Amino acid sequence: MTESPWRQRLRRVKRVVNDTRSRILRRLGKLGGDWEEGLPEELKFWNHALKDGGRNWVRSEYVERMDPQFELQPELRALMDVPAGGVVRILDVGCGPLTRIGKVWPGRTLEIVPVDPLGAEYRDLLQRLGLVPPVWPQVGHGEKLTEIFPSNSFDLAYASNSLDHSYAPLLAIQQMFAVVKPGCVVYLWHFAHVGVQEGYGGLHQWNFDIVEGDLILTDGRKVRHSLAREFEGVGRVECEQQTFLGQEVAIAKLHKLRNLPKVN
Repeated sequence: MTESPWRQRLRRVKRVVNDTRSRILRRLGKLGGDWEEGLPEELKFWNHALKDGGRNWVRSEYVERMDPQFELQPELRALMDVPAGGVVRILDVGCGPLTRIGKVWPGRTLEIVPVDPLGAEYRDLLQRLGLVPPVWPQVGHGEKLTEIFPSNSFDLAYASNSLDHSYAPLLAIQQMFAVVKPGCVVYLWHFAHVGVQEGYGGLHQWNFDIVEGDLILTDGRKVRHSLAREFEGVGRVECEQQTFLGQEVAIAKLHKLRNLPKVN
């Protein structure tokens, strides 16, 4: 799905205006807020999105996420070297009530572990709406994964449109990196510039952007993280840009090196 050139220009102009406004308001102490303040709005969004069979949301997304026979996405299969007959373990961080990850990989046993800080609330929401998902969400913060999972235990760690909603996204990525096996991948899929577009309100505290082949995380203040720099020597970063529902998407694949340097 592509946008016309004038719409792309308009989007860029709006982003610059919003960024300038946000920076001024931040300096005046009139912007931002507690991350937890955005949690009720997130629950409200999902309640509206999931009732009536997803007709208030993106119907195709709802159908795919609720389908227990929906196959694992080709772009994810390509990241894992698991032979036929093997067991594949995938961690979905910030999964929401319904994980986006496909549930079937023919010839392999697929184990999906979806975690979210609102896992308990999402389970209650699904039960209240009478929905039975293929995989139920569990409670888990991306920033605290090693407290509940062993290191080097997943074939893929995945986050879709979630870490830019977190309170410490770099820490969450570091935790995802710790729990994937050597030679495996942390896969990050996020809409770009969300912090700017949402005025850094509620859960929207961070921007994920691709700059010169690197994933850059910024908070609209002075914090700026480079994924390539943060994982230099232990991981390799690949980035690409796409468009989804008319919005820019930043995708990063963080490959964990097989032979990591020893720590003295």
